[in-house]
Amino acid sequence: MESDYDVVIIGAGILGAMIARELSKLEGRFALIEKESFPGLGVSRASLSQIHLPDFCPPGSLKGRLSFNAPDRFRRLSTELDVAYREVDQLWLALEPSQMENLRAAKARGESHGATGFEIISPGKIRDLEPHLTTKAVAALYARGVGVVYPPEWVFALVENAIQNGLLLYLNHPVSRISRKGDVLEIESPGKRTMSAKYLVNAAGLYSDQIAWMAGDGHVHLNLRKGTMVIFDKAASGLVRHMVYGTFSETHSQDIAPTAHGNLILGVHYTKTESKEDSSVSKRAVFETMKLGKELIPSLSEKDKITAFSGILATNTVADNGDFYIAPSQKTPGVLHVIVGAPGLTAAPGIAEHVIGMLLSAGFKTEEKRDFQKQRTGWPRFESASHTQREKMIGANPRFGHIVCRCERVSEGEIAEAIRRGAHTMDAVKHLTRAGMGRCQGGFCGIPVLKLLAAETHLPPTQITKRGEGSFMIRERFPRTGNPGRMEHVEAVPD
Repeated sequence: MESDYDVVIIGAGILGAMIARELSKLEGRFALIEKESFPGLGVSRASLSQIHLPDFCPPGSLKGRLSFNAPDRFRRLSTELDVAYREVDQLWLALEPSQMENLRAAKARGESHGATGFEIISPGKIRDLEPHLTTKAVAALYARGVGVVYPPEWVFALVENAIQNGLLLYLNHPVSRISRKGDVLEIESPGKRTMSAKYLVNAAGLYSDQIAWMAGDGHVHLNLRKGTMVIFDKAASGLVRHMVYGTFSETHSQDIAPTAHGNLILGVHYTKTESKEDSSVSKRAVFETMKLGKELIPSLSEKDKITAFSGILATNTVADNGDFYIAPSQKTPGVLHVIVGAPGLTAAPGIAEHVIGMLLSAGFKTEEKRDFQKQRTGWPRFESASHTQREKMIGANPRFGHIVCRCERVSEGEIAEAIRRGAHTMDAVKHLTRAGMGRCQGGFCGIPVLKLLAAETHLPPTQITKRGEGSFMIRERFPRTGNPGRMEHVEAVPD
């Protein structure tokens, strides 16, 4: 029986996208399938988005080995994919003398994985680097060369480049059953044609345990924690220039840092959850997160808070000591599970190379693609462009001179290009262009973006969705009197 594909990847988050792009360097038939309406809008978008050093990883761990040299990998990829990578150095604080051992242990862990350049610095040097930090810090582990990214735009760029190189992408494609017939794996999806593959890579993130169960591996389970994070206005960006870490426990991860686009992000207050869909944010969780931040930056102000969001951190129950579980299925030949937690973003390039090596070792016959296109070109960004560049952008296309999102200075030209390249929902446009990510959170630009989506996709506004099937942005309002069959008014449903 001939298969449709050599390799099918389940899950278009940062791991699936990175694996897909690495696979597309090889000859073969490859597909990436995703249950959501757009890549990168699952767990990948709900994180601190930092590229760490392996000082968080236990000695001898797989996660530490795959995180080695991650900043250099991301730096190189950012030039190939035309996406943002921002250099941000690291300060891990000891807030009292008893925490000094934490810094020495972190330094030893990082060095055990081959990382270099760690330095334990004094309070005076800390204040020189970060004048707004708490005066309680007695020392800090200082490390250079790390950075921050924005995962949704990275996922999109990775997938787009893989498609340039022959990958096929299937969105709105949940998996309901996996079976093996002879040498071929069959992947079923409700209402879709069953596809087949020689090899299947399970990179389904929060749902990787359920995909494992479909493959017969009932021993795989995930433990879930929900973390609350806070985003601050760019007016507060001068308060912090480094990734600043404090204390860590099962209930929190004390962390404040710049983002790739100039805001500050603060986290993380954890609570237990049993639901993978639990994205709720409570006042209590925001209060606790702000408390963590003010312990590091006493002048941090509530008035600069733009928004808060939550993300799910999952750890598997198979690997020891919170390590990654990247292994073949014990029951179904040809299935490879990629089940990771933190720091999965950091390790993503290393994970992709590791997975390709495992596929080759498992018997996948291929060779390098001679005409691989490593360069992907994004689109001009009005906010980060110089005055001369802006003049050229507007001269080439006047739509770049019409600012739709005033907070983030996003132009109509950028939004139209994102829509042309596949961003057909409000969330997809928001996360690719940042329209709606500023102080007003879409209060001014929400309706103009919706109208642009309708015009560019040739759909009525009532068919535009927030993030895919069923999440319509427009509802009908009927008068209490008069003809109930005639629509009198439409209004946008607030996000």
